[in-house]
Amino acid sequence: MSEIRVFVAGEPQSKGSTKAFYIKKLERTVTTDSNPRNKQWQLRVAMEVQRAVQEAPGWFSDDRRIGYEVEAVFRFTKPKSTPKRWTLMTKRPDLDKTMRSLGDALTHIAFPDDSQIVKITIGKRYCEPGEMPGVDALIRKVED
Repeated sequence: MSEIRVFVAGEPQSKGSTKAFYIKKLERTVTTDSNPRNKQWQLRVAMEVQRAVQEAPGWFSDDRRIGYEVEAVFRFTKPKSTPKRWTLMTKRPDLDKTMRSLGDALTHIAFPDDSQIVKITIGKRYCEPGEMPGVDALIRKVED
């Protein structure tokens, strides 16, 4: 199998900005994330992708020569205050930071490192009536 497809339900979260602090007492650097809901979202993504990987024997490979393509569409709940005539989701969260969150969640589960992603096709939109928020993701192996 050269691709896996998953849907992860829930309001997608962006990676947010990270800040690093050096704590002299501990003699180490600590990083913090500006979006506290991101970790929960990444765990949800990781669980769904892990389930899909388990159903695809031989999917995971430690071979760093393998590249991966990721296609993802993030679906968000449309706020009631948004006018009906607005069809494009041009509000936060930023698409690139949302993709960073997804890439980090896939690391060590779908592939060894998100640096192996060689192509990304992403989009974001509001949910259609009766549709759940979440992300539709397709991960495809690219081998020479």
